[in-house]
Amino acid sequence: MSMIRSCEVVVVAMMTLAPRPAAATAPSLVVALDASVGQLPESITTDHAGNIYLSMGTTIGKVSPAGVLSTFAEIPIAAGSFVTGLKFGPDGNLYAGSAGFGPDPAVAFVWQVSPDGVDIEAFATLDPNGFPNDLAFDDEGDLYVTDPFLGLIWKIGADGVPDVWLADPLLEANFAAPYLIVAPFGVDGIAFDRNKDNLYVGNLDRGTIVKIPVSDGEAGTPAVWANDYALLGGVDGIAFDREGTLWCAVNGQDRLVSISRLGVKTTVAQGGLLDAPSSLVFGATPSTLTSLYVSSFAINRVLGTQSGTPHPALSKIVVNRPGEPLP
Repeated sequence: MSMIRSCEVVVVAMMTLAPRPAAATAPSLVVALDASVGQLPESITTDHAGNIYLSMGTTIGKVSPAGVLSTFAEIPIAAGSFVTGLKFGPDGNLYAGSAGFGPDPAVAFVWQVSPDGVDIEAFATLDPNGFPNDLAFDDEGDLYVTDPFLGLIWKIGADGVPDVWLADPLLEANFAAPYLIVAPFGVDGIAFDRNKDNLYVGNLDRGTIVKIPVSDGEAGTPAVWANDYALLGGVDGIAFDREGTLWCAVNGQDRLVSISRLGVKTTVAQGGLLDAPSSLVFGATPSTLTSLYVSSFAINRVLGTQSGTPHPALSKIVVNRPGEPLP
């Protein structure tokens, strides 16, 4: 093979392996919510019928494909507590975290909610000093739960018994200088890559994305995969697309950021409909696979730590590749 031909082969191979740049439309409104009645969507997920589920205070809301909001479930926790992360499990039930800013009353649980929202049971009881937050399932049906107060990740099997899967300084909050005034938050958003070989988590206070190798369900040595405090400080929910790009809701900066599998970071959108974006989920129906839904939690303006009128909402952007499917 000639030298010129060899170079051509190398160039073509590099072009094939290089990821396509992520592209997205501007955010568009799906449902406007009302902060005055507690409609502050902390986390969202979807089912395969196209409904979007939102954790708001002690309730879980449901937005139909037609954009109609209804109450799906009332979680039996004390007023002033929060339903946090939401994910459907392989068994078809919806799993929901709950948390509060103190250990009394104890509200650090994971709840199991039937597909119709009628049957609600405490699935796992966690450390009351913690703040169970985002959720992710592996292919074995085990549930992983981030705790930004305790700086660790729980693993919960089908029996509902929690174990500390990983505790590490990379997961800990910055107690000396929290990014959000309300409280220090460490490990927060969570997502597996395509083959479930690695678990990625965001550290909200430190503006980092941490990559954790996974082998036979055990955690390897965590390492910082992306580190950009100016761009990612306040990072909350995360979600992968099928080309390995990680999409990040940067709560503290009203910003969406994409990170390619090669580590290239891009601000996709900022401001406008984005008011403390806290959670992301790709659509799961054939017509919504490239729709990335975004919850605007609006909590910073509700608490007055950012100026302006709060505008909680569910919005979406359309991207140029489908999302990584959920269980």
